[in-house]
Amino acid sequence: MTLAVEFLLAFLCAALLLCLSRSLFSHMLSPTQQGIVPVFAVIPAAGDGEGLEQTLRHLRWLESEKLSAFTVVVVDAGLTPAGLETVQALKRKDASLLFCPAEEATLILKRKDDHGYFSL
Repeated sequence: MTLAVEFLLAFLCAALLLCLSRSLFSHMLSPTQQGIVPVFAVIPAAGDGEGLEQTLRHLRWLESEKLSAFTVVVVDAGLTPAGLETVQALKRKDASLLFCPAEEATLILKRKDDHGYFSL
């Protein structure tokens, strides 16, 4: 009977160690936003916006799993009217999604006096 208890205790300790190491490892690798500098995920969208919804879904998954914190900005890199409709539909589904024409994105990136801070 002692052998069974020792085996069970060893199994529980191994499971606890595995869960603890996974949690610690994921915490060490996950980029977290701890400061005043905001992080932006810039997505250049072109054509009919193929793959845009899937990319946004992946980015939102990263946020929901607390693996990253950022603001998503979709930049018009040659969207067709159908692509613009796709972006508008995605904005209706996700109010935090920002859309920016390519000309404005270039101006934002060239600004040096505000250290990259901007609002749309």
